[in-house]
Amino acid sequence: MALPYIIGSGLSALLGGITYRYYSHEKTELDESPINYSMIDSKMKEIVVSSNISPPLGVTFREKCTSIIKICNEMCGMKCSYDNSKRTRKKFGKYIKEYERIGIEGFIINHKKK
Repeated sequence: MALPYIIGSGLSALLGGITYRYYSHEKTELDESPINYSMIDSKMKEIVVSSNISPPLGVTFREKCTSIIKICNEMCGMKCSYDNSKRTRKKFGKYIKEYERIGIEGFIINHKKK
């Protein structure tokens, strides 16, 4: 009685392993070095744009805020803190949207202390 279940589970494990190896094979990437190029905005200001993919900030709002605080403090020279007030949440929401829209390099250029 148990023999068909043993054979069936063994066969499904074998097929699952083959399928896993097929879908998770190592992808070889070509030599893709990031491309940096300059653009001029409507105010005749030069903007450096890169093809690099920015690292993700996190999943939750709190993780994203922590990442933005770290970027602001270390790379931009701004002193940021999170005190969970409505004003601060709106400010960090704006920063997060900007980071996700233009990437880390553009974010740093826009918020670098002079």
